[in-house]
Amino acid sequence: EYAKIACSKTHPCGHPCGGVKNEEHCLPCLHGCDKNATTLKQDADDMCMICFTEALSAAPAIQLDCSHVFHLQCCQRVLENRWLGPRITFGFMSCPICKNKINHTVLKDLLDPIKELYEDVRRKALMRLEYEGLHKSEAITTPGVRFYNDPAGYAMNRYAYYVCYKCKKAYFGGEARCDAEAGQGDDYDPRELICGACSDVSRAQMCPKHGTDFLEYKCRYCCSVAVFFCFGTTHFCNACHDDFQRMTSIPKEELPHCPAGSPKGKQLEGTECPLHVVHPPTGEEFALGCGVCRNAHTF
Repeated sequence: EYAKIACSKTHPCGHPCGGVKNEEHCLPCLHGCDKNATTLKQDADDMCMICFTEALSAAPAIQLDCSHVFHLQCCQRVLENRWLGPRITFGFMSCPICKNKINHTVLKDLLDPIKELYEDVRRKALMRLEYEGLHKSEAITTPGVRFYNDPAGYAMNRYAYYVCYKCKKAYFGGEARCDAEAGQGDDYDPRELICGACSDVSRAQMCPKHGTDFLEYKCRYCCSVAVFFCFGTTHFCNACHDDFQRMTSIPKEELPHCPAGSPKGKQLEGTECPLHVVHPPTGEEFALGCGVCRNAHTF
């Protein structure tokens, strides 16, 4: 299997190239023979820092733009598997050693759709941040804080986005802290991750400004933005979806009234809906409409 992708060339020093076929430039000699290879920081006996099972010389390897070397197939596997759990995260795109973005011409076909998704999430998160009036918050303007002068990083860390199973676009599913509190693990059905536009059971009006890109639904069982769409009829937030058997068995008249919060349809104090909208009683489907415009009206 390795022979099919391994470079068959030999370095002037006599050592075989440990790289892959058809590269424009061969991998520097991993035995340290090429004194001009100043960017090489690893050698043939070093372990691949992705698989941690074989030395770099045991399989065809590539040197990323950041100069670190890994097995080609290990890099491909990381990019194919992407993130863990339903929420989109992009930590897998980073070099395990230096945390710079993984980049190499051989990986272009895998990286291109990931970069496209990254830009889509970045654009939507930044737009939401601005419409919520948080683009000049202390979390961005205070020197020394994690996201100083990095509104995109802050927005992508603050908001949770998911990939719609139908249209493959990223859609908003609430704040990331709510996702973490819900404890959503790896046990989920990606076919139930459906954006508001593709699960438009109540035929919400299309936003004339943003189309269906930001169409959102309310969770049927609490006052949270829906993430999952199940049974072809029902929208759930993360927490209610985790306990869907119990939630769907509660008689409608026994469900908490607004404000009903996460986790799992808990009755909240006060009278203000967390979503800042007037909606039908808990237990009914309701389209929140365009999330960006809704937030603009709220602030």
